[in-house]
Amino acid sequence: MSLNREHAICAFNTYVSAYDPADIKIKLKIAHTFRVASLADTIAHSLNLTQDECDFAWGSGLLHDVGRFEQLRRYHTFNDAQSVNHGGLSADILFREGRIDAYGFPPEWYPMLETVIRLHNVYELPDSLTPEEHRFAAILRDADKIDIFRVNCETPLEEIYDCPLEEFKTSPISDAVLDDCLACRTVEAGHRVTAADALAAHIALVFGLEYPESVRQAASQGYLRQMLDFKSENPETRKRLQQVRGAVESFVSRHQT
Repeated sequence: MSLNREHAICAFNTYVSAYDPADIKIKLKIAHTFRVASLADTIAHSLNLTQDECDFAWGSGLLHDVGRFEQLRRYHTFNDAQSVNHGGLSADILFREGRIDAYGFPPEWYPMLETVIRLHNVYELPDSLTPEEHRFAAILRDADKIDIFRVNCETPLEEIYDCPLEEFKTSPISDAVLDDCLACRTVEAGHRVTAADALAAHIALVFGLEYPESVRQAASQGYLRQMLDFKSENPETRKRLQQVRGAVESFVSRHQT
């Protein structure tokens, strides 16, 4: 049984039609959804996967953030720490409430699809995954990270983070966040304290990319450079962003092949 992508898109559009289309955060997540699906498809093709496997990767991108819309309706924020784990909520809406059936996915995909969606936003994947589960979880996570760079550049920061722009311009980057970046690792949530930390942490998502095509996509889009060029009014933050730039450029040059 193959996936009818047009049917799945119609089901997704029907689901999100229940939410306010004029809300900038709703528009943001709809655009993000389709971009992540497309990126997951691109990464899957770069790995020479079968068409069914590429459809699975694409489908995981389409569904990975369905919980974001309900998160916003209930809590008026995308901040998981202040509301709910959106990966778990997405999986619950789809598989515990039975909404997955509307999308026309082969039922045999359900167990792994739930695992991949539930884990797409964890700090690191558990060692208990099978090689197949790990591959598809990593594809989705890579696609999600790549588009987060775009979101940071095309959407006002205050809309993403619910924080005044002035705080981003004046706040410092914490020592622990800088240490994570310079070690070329993604930033632990508990290390983030300031608004500038949030920006640096999103830049550091590049260090979590697993596949060469993912790194190529992230580098070629130019959004990472834009984020690193953020016009901070804090001299120490500007200095630290230059240090982060060096780590990012070194990582990208090593991981595109």
